Amino acid sequence: MNNPLSDKDCAELFKALADEIRLKILHSLYDSEKCVTDLMDELQLAQSHVSHHLKTLKVAGLIQSRRDGHKMCYSLSPDVKTNLSKTRKESLDLGCCEVKFK
Repeated sequence: MNNPLSDKDCAELFKALADEIRLKILHSLYDSEKCVTDLMDELQLAQSHVSHHLKTLKVAGLIQSRRDGHKMCYSLSPDVKTNLSKTRKESLDLGCCEVKFK
């Protein structure tokens, strides 16, 4: 995400971001890593629903996962962390657009 994105790549990111739950997940991961159970509690959603959205975000390259014993934990991908807005807290610069959380 350090280079300008093509129109196709930008459209793929928009598809991944085009859901309220996925935006809430990104906002939740803004400051720290969270495990699936943490996200389930925070969002009041079933594990299957949270996992579906996490997969979409992971395929889009927005988040990464790591295993912690029997838990899966997620954080923003290194590229997204690199592009965190330096001037505005609660904002992600995705290369083709900037997402501001409220």
